[in-house]
Amino acid sequence: MQVPNKDDEYGVPDDESPEITEEDMVWAVRARDFPSFRASHDFLIDRTAFLLAAEAAGIPKEAFLNLSPNKPGFIERATAAVEQIARAGRHAAE
Repeated sequence: MQVPNKDDEYGVPDDESPEITEEDMVWAVRARDFPSFRASHDFLIDRTAFLLAAEAAGIPKEAFLNLSPNKPGFIERATAAVEQIARAGRHAAE
């Protein structure tokens, strides 16, 4: 006689384990894209700090989606983009 699996709920999203969305995947980092696990971990710490600073300045994290926020070099690309915007703003103000 077969006994029903007690884990019938396995794989069903809930509050503690929500389903991963496509938006979540844009922010997901692959460790293999980095030279080491430590490098990927440091990237996540630095990216979080950068995005918190951007949000404090009024720039939502979604503004950086086209800059591959899950790939190495994101902060450099984002910083260059923000600097370009600042230069354009200073030029327009003159």
